[in-house]
Amino acid sequence: MSQGLSASSRSMMNCQSGIATRIFTYFTPTNVGRRFYKCSKPNGYKCDYWKWVDDLLHLRVANFIHDLKKENNNLHREKKYLPYDIEENCEHLDEINVSKSEEVVFDNEEVVVDKSLVDNNDGIQKS
Repeated sequence: MSQGLSASSRSMMNCQSGIATRIFTYFTPTNVGRRFYKCSKPNGYKCDYWKWVDDLLHLRVANFIHDLKKENNNLHREKKYLPYDIEENCEHLDEINVSKSEEVVFDNEEVVVDKSLVDNNDGIQKS
């Protein structure tokens, strides 16, 4: 079955060969979600019968549905790769130098930040 078509197992009409038709659905920008009857024989044996089930959608509605379908596909694609992105970002977090933090000392209920252990230029702890 080609991209942009979906088949339904429901049959409602007979084609020119007298065989029950199947309902397919177009997912092109102008006919998004629009259903049609088509011969249910395998490729190479089909007759040319087809007939629209649904009326033509208003162009604004068709474009809106098409855009929603594209957005939905993109979200599914992002969801598929999200675990890999999280794992990669966690690896980068492990590489961060913890020594850039300042040492906090509590002195008689006052918080004193001891910056003498950290070099202001590069954040590397002094020995």
